[in-house]
Amino acid sequence: MQWDSDGFFSWTATDHSGRGTCGVTAEAERATALLSRALVSLAPGATGTVQVVYLDRLARYPSYVYGSTLLRLCRVRADVIVVSG
Repeated sequence: MQWDSDGFFSWTATDHSGRGTCGVTAEAERATALLSRALVSLAPGATGTVQVVYLDRLARYPSYVYGSTLLRLCRVRADVIVVSG
């Protein structure tokens, strides 16, 4: 396995019903903003993370290697997002 050493940032948001959204961007700040926006659109109790990811350049199909989690968010109520990380 050989991956891109520069890295990207993956964000994922899901709620208890299984609804959710995700994406990959080159900027940590943008991943955080997109995650926050996604959580606001989901039901209270939704959770999300931002992780470092690397492109696996030797994979037959586009693939990411997931690294450390940089941020965890949880939507507690309609207007509150709790941050940990």
